[in-house]
Amino acid sequence: MAASPSHLDRRQLMLAAGLAAVGAGAQAGTNSGSRPLALAAPADPHKLRIAFGSCAKQSKPQPIWATVRAAQPDLFLFLGDNLYADARDADTLRQRYAEFRRVEALQAFRRDVPHLAIWDDHDFGDDDVGGDYPLKALSQQLFCDEWGEPADSPRRSRPGIYEAWRIERAGRTVQVLMLDLRFNRTGLVADPALKQGYAAMYAKARLGGAPMPGWYLPNLDPAATMLGEPQWAWLAERLAEPADVRLIVSSVQFAAEGTGWEGWNNFPLERQRLVDLIRDKRAEGVVLVSGDMHYADLSRWDAPGCYPLWDLTSSGLTEVWDIPTPNRRRVSEVYAGVNFGLVELDFTTRVPTLRLGIRDLQGNTRIQQRLGLDQLRFSAA
Repeated sequence: MAASPSHLDRRQLMLAAGLAAVGAGAQAGTNSGSRPLALAAPADPHKLRIAFGSCAKQSKPQPIWATVRAAQPDLFLFLGDNLYADARDADTLRQRYAEFRRVEALQAFRRDVPHLAIWDDHDFGDDDVGGDYPLKALSQQLFCDEWGEPADSPRRSRPGIYEAWRIERAGRTVQVLMLDLRFNRTGLVADPALKQGYAAMYAKARLGGAPMPGWYLPNLDPAATMLGEPQWAWLAERLAEPADVRLIVSSVQFAAEGTGWEGWNNFPLERQRLVDLIRDKRAEGVVLVSGDMHYADLSRWDAPGCYPLWDLTSSGLTEVWDIPTPNRRRVSEVYAGVNFGLVELDFTTRVPTLRLGIRDLQGNTRIQQRLGLDQLRFSAA
């Protein structure tokens, strides 16, 4: 349940007003442009701080919110598994949202800090589910109710809750593209032998420290999808819009390769389609943020004709998996502790910079990568 206006401070009121204004204009069509996002005036008008995170189980303490608040983000992005429903009936799905609303540390943070949200499997419905989840229409309604979507919001009527926002700062445009990777997703392909051997793989990895792969296999069927055609059409229109920086919010890892767990690696044709779309639209300034894995790392995807695509994974806000997993695109250490991500944009220099970071429960930086905006551009040739 969204907080009442009497409990919202000035920053959140501005955000709510921006969402309502867009809701009022939603009749223009389900593929109307990126929604303008009004944030409070920052301490430094030439900088923007966007924090993000995923995987917060509502039955556990959540001290991380005090740490996120201390980082003074202008905006927080909930990347999915914002609660753990794991629901196979409507009553359970509703009950999990009620539990979510009782986590006071989280709800106080939501009242005080502007935020946007997308879902992943556990808050969409159940572990690893996709478009065949039987309660997805109810899940869409509950999500939109909980996150304050207006009655006429396109997120209530689209085949999925994907959405785009636009932030103006220091004469620059920052686009936030939140993808829905559940509502339309084709079922996963699994290796039965690996799945049945989970206990032995776990024991071996725990004892020997070897990377532990999952049991999912790449699906090369051209009809298999993560987004669905309506969302692909919407995304093509959004990437054609002008923007200096584009944060693509992916609830699962984009660039990780060879993990065997959930991610874009299970749908390689879809991943290539996204790379091709970025290239064909000449959409510069793209950085991806992702969640799901219960650890943090940084991956880089290099593809012909495109600049490097960086994927910063932050997970989890409560959930931690401390056994290494394979990832041929990983370019950082793995941080297996409670964490959140932070994207810091600085427009004061001739070439604006982005600093991608992972911070732990104490606020210490565990992973960091600095990028100049010129590194996220297509070559002149």
